[in-house]
Amino acid sequence: MRRTKSEFTGRRGTRIVYDVWTPDAPVTGLLVLSHGLGEHARRYDHVIAELGKLGLVVYALDHRGHGRSGGKRLELKSWSDYVLDLHELFRIARATHPDTKNFLLGHSMGGAIALSYALEYQAELDGLMLSGPAVVLGDGTPKILIPIGKILGRIAPGVPVQSLASADVSRDPAVVAAYDSDPLVHHGKVPAGLASQLVGAMESYPARLPSLTLPVLLQHGSEDRLADVSGSRMIAERAGSTDLTIDVYDGLYHEVFNEPEQEKVLGDLIAWLSPRLR
Repeated sequence: MRRTKSEFTGRRGTRIVYDVWTPDAPVTGLLVLSHGLGEHARRYDHVIAELGKLGLVVYALDHRGHGRSGGKRLELKSWSDYVLDLHELFRIARATHPDTKNFLLGHSMGGAIALSYALEYQAELDGLMLSGPAVVLGDGTPKILIPIGKILGRIAPGVPVQSLASADVSRDPAVVAAYDSDPLVHHGKVPAGLASQLVGAMESYPARLPSLTLPVLLQHGSEDRLADVSGSRMIAERAGSTDLTIDVYDGLYHEVFNEPEQEKVLGDLIAWLSPRLR
């Protein structure tokens, strides 16, 4: 595949950097990739390479405040900023590839962004794929902290409130070491503003999911400590789609595409996509 880097100006004048991966084979479809919290799109090069074998052209942005894009690290004014950045990227992509099917793949917080996007714009999509989506609060989150976190997110959005344990990313030590040494990965705590915006999005999903009717693939590790697997199960139970597949991988951690069993996980992704490109 051939990669080119470009950028656009997102909401609030923020510079958004994205890559376009063009397959060597004729283009069969368009896919936009939405990465997770604190990371960046280039961590998915190996996933994109597999997608390219299907003839998919892939557009992958670094979310605002992440990776190569502009904005204070992990600062977020409104959840809709993430969603509308994706919308702009789809607009750019469709202008170049107007007559193809359109797919959206999101991981972790990027899965929550992708779900929000699909709930707003599903008429423009032919399929939604979510990997370890962060769509529910884990059982370990004390309920009293939720209203406190919302207040803090409004009055002091920059206050750091929670860190992510890199050891929970993958059972592969090499993946964890690369994550820890990656200068484009945010290694500090998550600020209150972003955390409260994510919680607000999570709270909206149960009531909205019955309206989700497009084809959906859910892939989640059973031992995911960063995004509870009950989130994928909640989507599977509540979504209105009649074409929904959920794969829960026994023993796998958060980044199922970066686990020792990644060949199986990627194979399942490709097998799900292939017939839907026809």
